[in-house]
Amino acid sequence: MSIPLGGPCEIPLIHEGCLMDAFENHIRMIGVVAACEWFGHEADSEFTRGAIEILRERSAEDDEQ
Repeated sequence: MSIPLGGPCEIPLIHEGCLMDAFENHIRMIGVVAACEWFGHEADSEFTRGAIEILRERSAEDDEQ
């Protein structure tokens, strides 16, 4: 099962203004699902879906600036 926007580079990168922005971009690059699975979360978990939504929101906010 494919999770929308959970794969590698499916969420746009943001400008890296601090170390945590770079961390988030690396999650975007490897894919949110893969990153969440690495940390022990199921691909289709509420945590993973929440992480996708947060990163999408932050990408949209960065795009507005």
